[in-house]
Amino acid sequence: MSKSKTAVPFVARLLAKPSASLSFCVLAACATLAGNASAASFHCTSKSSASEKIVCQDPQLSSLDDRLNTAYQRARDASLDPRSVESARIEQWLWRQHNCTDKACVQSWYDRRIAELDADYEQAKQAQRDAFEAALVEQKLAPSAADAVRQMKSDPLVAAAAGPVTTPAAK
Repeated sequence: MSKSKTAVPFVARLLAKPSASLSFCVLAACATLAGNASAASFHCTSKSSASEKIVCQDPQLSSLDDRLNTAYQRARDASLDPRSVESARIEQWLWRQHNCTDKACVQSWYDRRIAELDADYEQAKQAQRDAFEAALVEQKLAPSAADAVRQMKSDPLVAAAAGPVTTPAAK
């Protein structure tokens, strides 16, 4: 009889009659898995900074890190200057690394950064709308043609296929 055929009944018997040692093993495995947390922007390791360790130990802060990652992606993707969004990300992250050593500071930092990135996103979307309207004016289209272009741009499938709007000056 092979080892795999004998191992299955053994495991089945172990699971059928829970014991203290089996309960301990399950508890230890769960504790190990729970300790290996990670946030959206970094992995939790023993080499993490003080502020990263605070995030790794707090589910609320880890959730804020996930929200920050989403806000960053949206702002960067919408920005007419993604490099400036990335530069600000690095600068702000370094500030947190050097200045935040308690939960209140880290939470305040996350709240502020998410609000800033949300505002950057809204500003970038407005800049895209303004550039689009300026391009329409520059083309001197008849009002009905300009309206048709606006209608096509508002259709999600057409807008996704068209990509970002560029003005003639940007070419």
